Amino acid sequence: MNRDNVNVVHLCGALLIVYLIEFILFEFFIVTESKTLGPMWVNAIIFATHLFIDLLLFFLLIFRAGFTRAILQAQGKPFDHIYKYNAELALISLITVFMVFDLLALVENFLRHLSYFGLSGAIVDFCSGLNWVFYQYKTIKFVLLGLTFLLVWLMATGYGQSEYQDPDTV
Repeated sequence: MNRDNVNVVHLCGALLIVYLIEFILFEFFIVTESKTLGPMWVNAIIFATHLFIDLLLFFLLIFRAGFTRAILQAQGKPFDHIYKYNAELALISLITVFMVFDLLALVENFLRHLSYFGLSGAIVDFCSGLNWVFYQYKTIKFVLLGLTFLLVWLMATGYGQSEYQDPDTV
C-alpha cells in the first residue's frame, strides 16, 4: 500500500473523518424516530444532514491538494509532489451524485408531504404517491458508498494514482 504517499493519506484521512462525523451524528444526535415530530420533518432532517455532510466532503475533496500543500509548506517540507489524481476527480464526481441524490430525496420528501403546508387538491394527491427515492434511498446510497470505497482502493493501491492532466492544457 501507499502509507508514505501523503496524497493518499490525506485523502483517506478526510474521508475517514467525515464518515466518522456522520456516524456519530446519526448515532447520538440526529433523531431518526420521533413521537413529537412528523415523518416529513424527521426525513427532512435526515436528508438535509446527508446533503450537508456530502457537501462538506465535496469541498474537502476539491481543496484537498491545496490543503495538503499548505500543511507541508507550513512544516517546511517539499510540496511539489502534491497533485490531484484521476481517480480523485472521479471521486469528486461521485460525491456530486451523492449530493444530487440527497437533494432529490429532500425535494421528494417535501412534495410527498405538501399537505403539511396546508395545500390540498389533485396535485397534493399526486405528489403524496411519490416515493421512488424514499424507498430506494438506502440501496442507492449503499451502492454509491461501495463505489467510493472502490475509488479509494484504486488510489491506495496505485492503480488510480496517475496525475490528472487538464485536457485544455495538454
